[in-house]
Amino acid sequence: MKKSLVEKFVENEVWENLIREGMEAILYKSGDSWTRQEGTKGVDEDEIIYRVSLSSDYWGDSYAVDYKDEEWIKDESMKEDFIHDMTEEILKSI
Repeated sequence: MKKSLVEKFVENEVWENLIREGMEAILYKSGDSWTRQEGTKGVDEDEIIYRVSLSSDYWGDSYAVDYKDEEWIKDESMKEDFIHDMTEEILKSI
């Protein structure tokens, strides 16, 4: 899969929806991506090549997320590093 498709997935699905409780981002072989409720299944499960939780339980100890004023927030200053690192990690695993 091309790096640009994975980068698009990371930026548009993962980063934009980071710390959405109970949700996950999924990437299909075709390059399509979606955000959906964790635990749900579709007829095209065999086409998924990568899935990642978006919940704070998963990302709470990430360098891209802070806990301030009793709320989880994305650290916007880390966006580019996050997209780069996550893209590289996904490319290694698929």
